[in-house]
Amino acid sequence: MVTVSELLRKSIHLFNSVIPLGYLFIVPERKDMAVLLGILSILFFSIDVGRTRITWIRNLFRKLFDFMLRSHELEGRFTGATWVVIGSFLTVLLFPKNIAVLALFYLSFGDTAAALVGMQFGKVKFWNKSLEGTLAGLAACLLVAAFFPAVSWAVRFSGAAGAMLIELLPIPIDDNLRIPLVSGTIMLAVSLLVA
Repeated sequence: MVTVSELLRKSIHLFNSVIPLGYLFIVPERKDMAVLLGILSILFFSIDVGRTRITWIRNLFRKLFDFMLRSHELEGRFTGATWVVIGSFLTVLLFPKNIAVLALFYLSFGDTAAALVGMQFGKVKFWNKSLEGTLAGLAACLLVAAFFPAVSWAVRFSGAAGAMLIELLPIPIDDNLRIPLVSGTIMLAVSLLVA
């Protein structure tokens, strides 16, 4: 069952699409976007470290965000937001623009669809995830891909499939980091193969 806090968390996750949209339309230069995301990464990292070591930051953070944090985040690990910003920074830094934008959209829409459908309708389980969620995430990624003809279908499909496969696998790395990096790597490899 999807809780209110999880719905809020995933609505914020959808809002993360502002990063690839910003890269497309507001800060179109790779260097400028990387600098911006690098600064945000340092800021988010500092807040996450501060909330575990500085009492007033911890108290403020708890008042504002505790209701929607997961247990591992409450125990002091980095929040999903910090991993989103760090993952976005690395994705912009490492991949050509079109691939980076798609990988970040796959994170925002695919991961959100997978989580919400999986929690609400998931019956066939794999490693604490569900087949239904993974298929919903793949459908969301392919829907995004349909509106992004700047790269070939082979590249778009392979990235979408890679994003949802890595989301499903039980790898102990936050999926806000691994989804765009793995998806971007797959799309880059396929783009080189089909060029």
